[in-house]
Amino acid sequence: IECYLDAYKAHMKSGNTYAVASSSVYNNCCLWSGKELNAVVASMKDTMKESKYHKNFVVLTLMLPMFRVALRLIGQSDAPAPQQDNLTNASGKTLNEGGNAFAKLSEALLFRELNEAEDAAEKYFSVDRLVGLPPVMFFGKFYSGLVSFWVARETNDSNRKESNKWIKRGVECKDKIEKLSVSASTWNFENKLYLLQAEEQFCSRNFERAETLYDASILSSKMHKFVNEEALANELAGHFYLETGRRNKSVHYFSRAVEKYNEWGAVAKASSLTEYF
Repeated sequence: IECYLDAYKAHMKSGNTYAVASSSVYNNCCLWSGKELNAVVASMKDTMKESKYHKNFVVLTLMLPMFRVALRLIGQSDAPAPQQDNLTNASGKTLNEGGNAFAKLSEALLFRELNEAEDAAEKYFSVDRLVGLPPVMFFGKFYSGLVSFWVARETNDSNRKESNKWIKRGVECKDKIEKLSVSASTWNFENKLYLLQAEEQFCSRNFERAETLYDASILSSKMHKFVNEEALANELAGHFYLETGRRNKSVHYFSRAVEKYNEWGAVAKASSLTEYF
């Protein structure tokens, strides 16, 4: 992700005020790759201040959804209001629908807000083709896949057809992450693939296989230094054990999740897990 920071510096040297766009992408990558959250928030504030100074309200508006997620994770909620809710191009097409939907679904997943996650995922899948920046696209596939498997489990008893729709979406996201893991970067995508596979096996009630995959995702996240995803994998493993009647075992994973969320700087998220102890 340092290439975006290099691009920002190069643009600044040449006097190009659109350098803030590279800085914005860099900040979002830092957020979702597990950089320390307080440092990320500080960098986001600097980029938004610079965007406002240069009257680049496009970058400012595009950054705000992710900025709000970061603030909530660290226990703050003082994000400024956007200049406008949606940005449109000359053809009238909305430019930031995908980013807004991704921000909402990732926030809802992290804070276990099922209805909000389902609504945001529906929106995300409807505008998925409009998500042009690779970093947002990659993280979007990962988080929307996790939400899909979660919604599938929650709707399975009441509406099997709806559940199957969400499983299909989750599998499609998993397959795309698998391709990236094989052809692009094992380092960046292996842990994400394992976690999606674990959630898929949970849906299929292949519990023994799911256990192995949750642990594989946790280990891969640790080895590849994605502390946020190590926390998430531990949390989802905790929910897996809790929902399959093994509360005592779930406590180990929830406690590790709290430790890793705190290490990331997501103190508000960590605090929300204490109910599971």
